[in-house]
Amino acid sequence: MVDVADTRQNPGDPHLRSIDAVTGYHVHASDGEIGHVVDFLVEDEDWSIRYLVVAAKNWWPGKKVLISPRSAQEIDWLDKIVKLDVDRQRVKDSPEYDESTTLDRAYEKYFHNHYRDVGPRARL
Repeated sequence: MVDVADTRQNPGDPHLRSIDAVTGYHVHASDGEIGHVVDFLVEDEDWSIRYLVVAAKNWWPGKKVLISPRSAQEIDWLDKIVKLDVDRQRVKDSPEYDESTTLDRAYEKYFHNHYRDVGPRARL
């Protein structure tokens, strides 16, 4: 049996957020806002976040792009902002995300070549 007092003293990882909580966060490139998080693509095997799906409303109404979690430099939990270490032009030039597209090895190679110099950063 779990003692309720014990669970209050150990709240868990303070950086852990649900996908629902982060959906809607604004996304800022290194040189300005680009849109907001509308969804996530999660790996079936280990539940890791593969991509953030971002509605890039500031340039293209209706256009969605994928952003690797490795591009996230910082997450401002209070202001609800995901800050990227790539500029707006790189995001603008990224391939548009279409939900009907199969994310196979060829697509992922193309995607990662586009963001080739982005390394591991913030925890999502």
